[in-house]
Amino acid sequence: MAHRADGGTVMEFEINMQLLSTPADLSLRDKKALAAASWVRMGIDIILVEHGIPIKDTRSRAERMSPVDTYFYVLEQPEQINIALRTGPKTGLVALSVYTDAPGVGLHTLEERGFFCPQDDPLIRHETITRGQSQGRFHTVLFYSGKDQFLETGLDDLPGVYVRSSGELILLPPHELNFDSEFGLVARSIYECDDILAPVAIPYLPDGLRKMIRAAERQALADKRKPKLRGGVLPELYTPVAEGGRNNALARRAGFLLGVRKLTEEQTLKELLDINQRCCQPPLGLCEVRNIARSIAKKHHRHG
Repeated sequence: MAHRADGGTVMEFEINMQLLSTPADLSLRDKKALAAASWVRMGIDIILVEHGIPIKDTRSRAERMSPVDTYFYVLEQPEQINIALRTGPKTGLVALSVYTDAPGVGLHTLEERGFFCPQDDPLIRHETITRGQSQGRFHTVLFYSGKDQFLETGLDDLPGVYVRSSGELILLPPHELNFDSEFGLVARSIYECDDILAPVAIPYLPDGLRKMIRAAERQALADKRKPKLRGGVLPELYTPVAEGGRNNALARRAGFLLGVRKLTEEQTLKELLDINQRCCQPPLGLCEVRNIARSIAKKHHRHG
């Protein structure tokens, strides 16, 4: 039995790892620590985040890739710290965002094409809840793709399925964050098979799906080279935004969501939080995003 400086033991860790499939009685901090250790055991470097922003990890590479060290390291973190991974060649992972809001789209199309098996493949559900009611959800499907890199693109042949660009942060369960007590706004991420804390393995990216993604990327690059007849906010909703232009970009997009799409302030905040995480490099803080949504909503109310 190997002892640690803090009095813990490797045996304690091994016993806890057996609880991965029966997490009901564990604290949230225990669940995060076990989930992180399980990902590291698969060779995936875990990133710690606070409100979606990576925090500095001063451990050595060897410590970061040790399930035991990772378990105890995460266990010592404040409860608001969550775990994430970064897609791309370093982890070998590619992520798909899947929106299944009608028959024949999203997960249905992936399953029909044989690209996804709900009984075997891990599926992460991201959900926003306001005052106890679900306001919308989407799923993340992860595949192992080796050293390949991918662009963010939609797949015309798979409606509701979008490829996330390599290098993006993907929040991992268990994750629950209270955004706003006034709205009762909560964001959470869980596995659809909610009795697990981490997948046992990640499926390989199917060849047919890989070819479909590459074809969509070529088309997207060709479309970018075409002259644009007129500008607009809609094509820019999910384009990346660098530091220095984030506030103005989110304000413009909030105006579009409120004025053109006619969303409510709560719906706009939810969309803006998603856009912030996906597009802003690095993302703005939650309070800043909320203030932008409120400010633009007030302007729209004043001007009808």
